[in-house]
Amino acid sequence: MRTVFQKFLFALTVTAVMNALDMTYHLATGWAVHLNYVAIKLTVIFLAVWMITQFIGLGKQEGIITSIFAPFMFYVYYVFAGATLNREIFKIDEQFWFYFLHAGLLLIAYFSAWNFLHSKQQWKKTTGFIITAGFTSIAFHALLLMTRWRIAGMDEETAATLFTFSVILLPIIAYFIGIIAGTITQTVFRKRILSVGISAIIPATILFISTREIGTSVFTLLFVLLSYYIIHTFKKGLEVIHHE
Repeated sequence: MRTVFQKFLFALTVTAVMNALDMTYHLATGWAVHLNYVAIKLTVIFLAVWMITQFIGLGKQEGIITSIFAPFMFYVYYVFAGATLNREIFKIDEQFWFYFLHAGLLLIAYFSAWNFLHSKQQWKKTTGFIITAGFTSIAFHALLLMTRWRIAGMDEETAATLFTFSVILLPIIAYFIGIIAGTITQTVFRKRILSVGISAIIPATILFISTREIGTSVFTLLFVLLSYYIIHTFKKGLEVIHHE
């Protein structure tokens, strides 16, 4: 029972990273992304990742199984579910080849987090952390944008036309600049608080200068801090679990 919460956070993080990678791909290649689609994918993928992590284990073999099983469950759901957008207007990813894309992205998400936990090579641990923290923050940011549009009363199809790659590109750049700068600071000065502060303040400042919205800047700050909390919390409980 000691690691139940940490396994929950690990599964949540892997799911967030996979979805952030997937949204980035969709937006960069002109496929529609909207709140209902993201919410469904988050739920289905998370449940699969969490159940395997909780009841089977956390390791290399489990990561491969998870990356095959979770996208398949989402594919089955999406083929038989009712359309969430007008499929004659919007490109939707029920095509079977998207299964392989989702499996590949989940492999990246899972093993980025796993390498941060268990790799003995520092560059793998650092790269895993940067990918995990960066895309977890981006997932939160994308959900904020879509939720704002929903609260404003915007219908799904209108929101899907607004959510383009140009909307998410600057946040992606800002988050990764901040997290990489924070990681370098941690390496040089060995000060966790300073590292976290730099990782959060830099993207918050970049997005405030760009948008002139204090609310966006505050949420950006909070998303980085939340990502760091989640990642370091599951690390404390799971770094002793190592399956070869």
